[in-house]
Amino acid sequence: MLSLVIDDLGYSLENGIAAIDLVGSHTYAILPGTSYGQKLARHAYKLNKEVILHLPMQSIGSASTREPHALDASMDEDQLTKKVHSLLTKIPFIRGVNNHMGSLLTEFNFFMRPVMDSISGYNPQLYFLDSRTTPRSVAYAQALDAGLNSITRDIFLDNELNLASIRLQYQIWLEKSRLHGSAIAIGHPHKETIQVLRENLPDTSRKFHFMPVSELISERRVRGFSSTWKQHLSNLQPVH
Repeated sequence: MLSLVIDDLGYSLENGIAAIDLVGSHTYAILPGTSYGQKLARHAYKLNKEVILHLPMQSIGSASTREPHALDASMDEDQLTKKVHSLLTKIPFIRGVNNHMGSLLTEFNFFMRPVMDSISGYNPQLYFLDSRTTPRSVAYAQALDAGLNSITRDIFLDNELNLASIRLQYQIWLEKSRLHGSAIAIGHPHKETIQVLRENLPDTSRKFHFMPVSELISERRVRGFSSTWKQHLSNLQPVH
């Protein structure tokens, strides 16, 4: 099972449509407050593709200063709650949320707890995908504590923006799925990424099952329960 998430949608209409039109049941993370965010969300919804909010968060360094809607470390709990609720209303048809950047905020429980409580309070049916922009992220755990369904990213396809690297990361994604039963990859609407996906998705779809992130969460839950139950049965002592 494979899930593909395309991040950073909203700034380019052309690139966004190219990503959404890729063959398969993928998930599209749209930035709030962007010029084409709502239009792209409607386009994805019309094609029965899954839409999530790409929630900007402060990162280590200055990159997040370019995102006017980013949650940042200067905010108290009330400000975080108000901001999260406001951003959740910016993109229609959302099924979940993932973090955009956030290598600073996602490392701290005292930031992630009110963020996840805010998402849960707004709509407890939403899920949270931890993009894991830092290996010390606590976002996944805090989402679970808030009662949200949650899952974590396995692979970034295009941290290095060249065709050879993206193709290699794509194959690593497939191998992780073979080894573990499923894997989530995050990519971006770069022309190089779109090219690699167009080249590979049709053939991959004949060998793997693509599904949106919400469906993969459900599948993992069912399979995890089944595995736990089988283990429980195997441990029972026979009755004589």
